[in-house]
Amino acid sequence: MFTDLFSQEFSKTIKTANRLGFSLIWDKTNGRHKCMPNSPHFNLLLVIWYAWMGMCVGVYTLADRPKEVARYWNGMFLLSVKIHDTYWNFTGSTAVSTYNRNWLLITRPAKLLMYPLPFLIWCQILITPFHPMYIPTIFSNYPALFNLAYFFYAPAMLYSHAIVASYSIILIQTFPGLLLFIFPLLQELTLSKKPREVRKFKCSPELVSHPKHLVHVYRSLQLAMRELRLLLGIYFPIMQIILGQLALATGYVLIAEGRKIKLATRMTFLTCDAVAVLFWVAMMTCAGKIQKSSKECLISWRVNRDQWESKEDRRYMSKFRKSCKPLYFGLDGFMTVTHKSVLKFVQGIIRGLFRTLLTLKEEE
Repeated sequence: MFTDLFSQEFSKTIKTANRLGFSLIWDKTNGRHKCMPNSPHFNLLLVIWYAWMGMCVGVYTLADRPKEVARYWNGMFLLSVKIHDTYWNFTGSTAVSTYNRNWLLITRPAKLLMYPLPFLIWCQILITPFHPMYIPTIFSNYPALFNLAYFFYAPAMLYSHAIVASYSIILIQTFPGLLLFIFPLLQELTLSKKPREVRKFKCSPELVSHPKHLVHVYRSLQLAMRELRLLLGIYFPIMQIILGQLALATGYVLIAEGRKIKLATRMTFLTCDAVAVLFWVAMMTCAGKIQKSSKECLISWRVNRDQWESKEDRRYMSKFRKSCKPLYFGLDGFMTVTHKSVLKFVQGIIRGLFRTLLTLKEEE
């Protein structure tokens, strides 16, 4: 191809990439690429890289913008204390007990899974130290350099896994706590035709009886969600792309190249893909419920406005309702997470997977 010099130098580059897990071999005799035996087009390194990058992007804000994170957390803590003292702390309230029970039900299994995860991932180095996805395998032909590289590489990888896992646990505890705080409040702010004696209030009945309380709480939630979007909104489309590509890569490996890889690698693909996709689907489902509940809340203020006896209150709430928008997660002007986002995400993965299979099959 081109010249002998090009073929010679290009073959050296391909050989270096093969040591890092590249699945194509350069045949300089006829100037063509060939697939390595028992190697899928999307190798293990690519899948692991997608999964690890997704975790790193998720916790990047905690490491890069700690002051903004601290300011937001302090604001949310102050708001939650105010809500607790004003609307949750009354005789017969079930708000605190319900919140604690649901939060522990979500976070305890997640913590039990995340604490041993760094060590389990790191143990792959001990099981398969010569796998091409590990950097020290570059020196596999030189035992002294190989052992020296692993002497520094293995502790560094364990330390990085531990950092990302610890930051992930913080997010796992924070995000459900935020959702379990906002979602019941939106349900309580929604006006209902059910009599107050029948309806089960988790908050004080004073919350919806007087418009001034309702306005204060909803506007506070709006400001809190806006601060959250400014802090984390840019990472929503990034995570959407990374996890979508992870699902496509692993899906292609399992369907088209599953017979060419070992069972342990195949189970790694399946576990990694399932955990990542289910996590993102669950997160978007909860975020979509917030948007849907806030929209229903605003509609109830218009439909059931007769519950306010005062004409001035009805006029005031009508003007306030027009100034409000539904609460939502996402990036302003680019991405809004709704209850349909999960369906679109899954449809995109299935459509992209079929297109990839058909395209690569035709090329073969």
